[in-house]
Amino acid sequence: MTVPLEADPYLLPLPGPDTPVFPTHLVIARHAHLNGRYSDAIWPLAPLIDDPSMEHSRFAWVCCSDGFREELRLIAWTFFNGELRNTFVRERGSRLRTRLAPGTVRNTVYQWWGMADWLHKQGLTSFAECDRDAFTRYAAHLRETITTRGTVGQALTAVTRLWAFDQLSARPLGIRRPPWDEEGMDDYLPAASPRGPENAREPLSEEVMGPLLIWALRLVDDLADDIIAAHQETVRLTQAALTQPSTPEGRQALRTYLTEHLNSRRPLPSTRQNGKTALARQYIAGVTGASLKQVALAYRDRGLGALVTEDPGPCPLDVTVTGRIAGSPWRSRIDYTETSELLRHLITAVFIVCAYLTGARTQEVLAMRSGCCPDPEDGQGRHVMRIQPDDVDDSLDDEDELDDNLDDEPHLLIRSRHFKTATDPDTGNYLPSGAERAVPWVAIAPVVNAIRVLERLVPEGDLLFGASVHNRTHPNTRTGSLIVDTIRTRIEDFVTWAKAEADAHDLPGEVIPPDPHGKIGLGRFRRSLAWHIGRRPGGLVALAIQYGHMRTVLNTDESGRYGSRSRSGIHQLVDIETALATADAAADLAERFEAGEGISGPAARRALLQATTGPMFQGGLVKRDFPVKHTLARRHLARDGSVLYDNPRALLLCLFRSDRAPCQEDGRLAEPVLDRCVPDCGNIVRTDRQASALRERAQQMEIEANHVPGPLADRGLAAAQQFRDQADEHDRTRFTIEDITA
Repeated sequence: MTVPLEADPYLLPLPGPDTPVFPTHLVIARHAHLNGRYSDAIWPLAPLIDDPSMEHSRFAWVCCSDGFREELRLIAWTFFNGELRNTFVRERGSRLRTRLAPGTVRNTVYQWWGMADWLHKQGLTSFAECDRDAFTRYAAHLRETITTRGTVGQALTAVTRLWAFDQLSARPLGIRRPPWDEEGMDDYLPAASPRGPENAREPLSEEVMGPLLIWALRLVDDLADDIIAAHQETVRLTQAALTQPSTPEGRQALRTYLTEHLNSRRPLPSTRQNGKTALARQYIAGVTGASLKQVALAYRDRGLGALVTEDPGPCPLDVTVTGRIAGSPWRSRIDYTETSELLRHLITAVFIVCAYLTGARTQEVLAMRSGCCPDPEDGQGRHVMRIQPDDVDDSLDDEDELDDNLDDEPHLLIRSRHFKTATDPDTGNYLPSGAERAVPWVAIAPVVNAIRVLERLVPEGDLLFGASVHNRTHPNTRTGSLIVDTIRTRIEDFVTWAKAEADAHDLPGEVIPPDPHGKIGLGRFRRSLAWHIGRRPGGLVALAIQYGHMRTVLNTDESGRYGSRSRSGIHQLVDIETALATADAAADLAERFEAGEGISGPAARRALLQATTGPMFQGGLVKRDFPVKHTLARRHLARDGSVLYDNPRALLLCLFRSDRAPCQEDGRLAEPVLDRCVPDCGNIVRTDRQASALRERAQQMEIEANHVPGPLADRGLAAAQQFRDQADEHDRTRFTIEDITA
């Protein structure tokens, strides 16, 4: 008797014309109606997307090469509905997963289309004709057209998936195995960069970040009430214009309104439509109580078109302006036609504040909802959160574990979802809905204020950046948030608007200059926060935000310690930037001393020894070896008595040794608190350059003292004398390389 072969669970049946593109168990419920059918010309990707900030892409099969279209349609359907064999995935380690994120799914199919175009140009008509030589030539083509090693690797991995899923198809083409899957990918990739796989994303310069943050905070803290009031009045007038009927009272009010304007030769309210000046019909209807039909008849009968074109007038709102810029009212009135733009800039300002001052990723900010930062139930204004031992990552060394004796330090907390590393703990597959952050962000006051602003505009529980609320061009057509490209464009518009406002209010110091590394973008906020905390601790960014406070918050029980355990957390970026800053400080000290500059201070000789002979931390932000760099950074910073910190605010260097540090009031921290530096600290090192800067600062304070009242002048003169005394002490005790070698 013959035993029937067991069916292979990984092989899929042949789909029919009406077969759904995506399997039911993977479809997001609210997007289920968008699930296409196999024979459709367009396959929306929306059924797989639950990330509110991700654009709803689609596959238009007309864009695929004719000869390869049906081949790829079947393999793509198999890709969406099938799953790679576990053995196949295990053999390739972390290079492949059985299921991918929607964005990677989209990019993979697009890579297949690109390869099909290339094969067509080579005279091939099927993937089955692609032999080893064709694969090799395709890899060479990728190296020539895509110079980035990682991007070429992704393209080759997509081809590996093409071969793998063809084997699971009900009608396999017999695609050959790519040679890089057998031999390894390295020989098929561009040469590695001499600096390694560093992240080329540069932090925003202080000259850009300072005024950018000033304007963002100004809108949130000082102008938000005016903008929201103007927005609400604009909505009221518009709704009235669209809904109120024609009445005799409305007609009479309109006649009176227009007569007063015409008799007094006041310009009529105007707006811009399709690039031309036009009568502001909705505004006039809302103000007078007339219907739009009545306004249209008056426009025709009284020849208002020519008048408004010749002399366009404003549309002032009945809103009291309370906000001020540089001590003066920022507007004499707010115009009906500018409220949409102002609201858009306010929303952008909230995003800038949240993205920069939390260190959250763009997706995480755009996923925040109303109520994500609740007020504590006890009414004390702060949450207390305790991290349990089970929350600690076992992969870290003992030195990273919590100190059970640390006191709780309560703060407001922000809860949201993360997407980048959201995977199923059992299968390792990507979770399209993201995952709730196990530990929330700690919120400082500016972030809380920004969140409260948007909570006034969106319904409770809705997305703070919901597209249905904030994208008035297409209201109620999106279930998610504003997308990344929209936010990116709005930031550039915000910069342009802020420049115009700075010019109008004669604030040249608050103009946002072009960044030397290009557009501001989105991903640079997170890197910039880490850079400024690591490089400018205790200082101010253009008098906007005190980074010493940010450092304090990041070092609390809720933030610094849990953040250091979260994968790719902002605190890891801070650790690496701080380690890089200390390495730069040591290298700079050694170079200056070798060039003949003098140094002084009780820790000067120890600092010089460490700068010239001690181990150095190297390597910026990286991708695949980020955990390794973070571990090295932590070890570098943990060398008590051997790490040199630059304090540009106090004009000194600190060779931190905890038992000699007056800033360590409780002895808990493993690094200096640079906004608590005292002149008699045993860790101080000072250079000639810093001593010269002390004298310049003293001179400036003496000049300022001549223009302030007596007590303030006395205080300024006393501080100036302290700076001169420190500079004189440096001159008396300094030594140079010649003194050592003589």
